[in-house]
Amino acid sequence: MFVSIIPSMTYIMPAIAGVIVWTVQAQINGRWAVLSYASAALLSLLLVPEMEAKTFFILLFGYYPLLREAINKSVSFKPARFVIKLGVFNAAAVLSYTLVVHLFGIGDVLDGLEGFGVYAVYVFWGMGNIAFFFYDFALTYIQYAFEHWIKPALNRKIRR
Repeated sequence: MFVSIIPSMTYIMPAIAGVIVWTVQAQINGRWAVLSYASAALLSLLLVPEMEAKTFFILLFGYYPLLREAINKSVSFKPARFVIKLGVFNAAAVLSYTLVVHLFGIGDVLDGLEGFGVYAVYVFWGMGNIAFFFYDFALTYIQYAFEHWIKPALNRKIRR
């Protein structure tokens, strides 16, 4: 999360940290994963200087891989799954940016999108939804790779 001070890492590092929290669930169990999320959220709240990164980690990326797995197990209809996931993302995105802009007073969130005029917020929101779609898609393959390649290798190393 400390690397999030680099501008291009503002959204990437919280997403990677969420995947790491998910690996705790895959390797140990859900209780430890929630504890890992809570401790990482508290530490990022106290130590990470980038306000946008820590709010996105706390409000979305930190718990989303755990929630995603629960949604995938409990909802069998794929379009309904996607609508639920998109709803979670959009609620978290609106809450996160409301906090960043109004509570913390960081108004430079939309810098670089001035060319879109009054539609800058909608363009940014649309790009966020597209990025979230790719993130959710990538999580499928990351989880597959972990379950089939990384976890067996880790378990072999642990048994030795």
